[in-house]
Amino acid sequence: MSTWEAVTWDVARAGGFTAYVLLTLSVAVGLALTLKWQSPRWPRLINSEMHNFITLLSLIFTVVHVVAVWADPFTSFGLNEVLVPFASHYRSLWMALGIVALYLGLAVGLSTWLRPKIGYALWRRLHGLTLVCYGLVTVHGLATGSDTQSSWAIFLYFASIGLITLLLLVRLLTPATRNGQPHTIWAWVTAAAALAICIWAFAGPLQAGWNAVANNGNGNGQRGTGQVTGGPIVLVAPPAESAGRTS
Repeated sequence: MSTWEAVTWDVARAGGFTAYVLLTLSVAVGLALTLKWQSPRWPRLINSEMHNFITLLSLIFTVVHVVAVWADPFTSFGLNEVLVPFASHYRSLWMALGIVALYLGLAVGLSTWLRPKIGYALWRRLHGLTLVCYGLVTVHGLATGSDTQSSWAIFLYFASIGLITLLLLVRLLTPATRNGQPHTIWAWVTAAAALAICIWAFAGPLQAGWNAVANNGNGNGQRGTGQVTGGPIVLVAPPAESAGRTS
């Protein structure tokens, strides 16, 4: 492995996980704000400025992740492959989810900037896309990450899913006004979606052999013995499945 390849790979991994942690914090703070979790005795840490700042940092690290993936010589991604859904020769479906999430995140960020012009009602509807973005990023990370089967990554993903699911359930089951009604149906949908992701993770990305399956039978994309031949990844001597390649 060349020095440049090692650098781009590590930056892509670190950038992706950092962006995911920041996205989790951004969504968590946003939900806490809607629940009006504040007290005169608490430091005023939970506020809109903090939420916007964390969201911006998440987008910055997402850009770092995308640029590092594109610059990585191992997979030789074309620019269209990291910007156009389903254009990737490597794990096209799971890469597409990450790309769509990126555009949703940019749309939410742009809507916040344009809020005075588009109005609060439309901005709030668009802001709800953040939850869709979070779900897509979670699946993208689980399905493409070479670290997914590491104990620390498993803890990070499921701690994130648990936190966001809990906060969202509390938000949906807490009436916004004194005479309001809880959103029971959406609470059930949320719980079902979180459970479905967890079951899928254990049945797919956390199983041995997932790396080759996720790449449509074109190899597991492991470093060291693999080479890119202008298209699908071809392995000279297929090594162990467990050391899969991230995207």
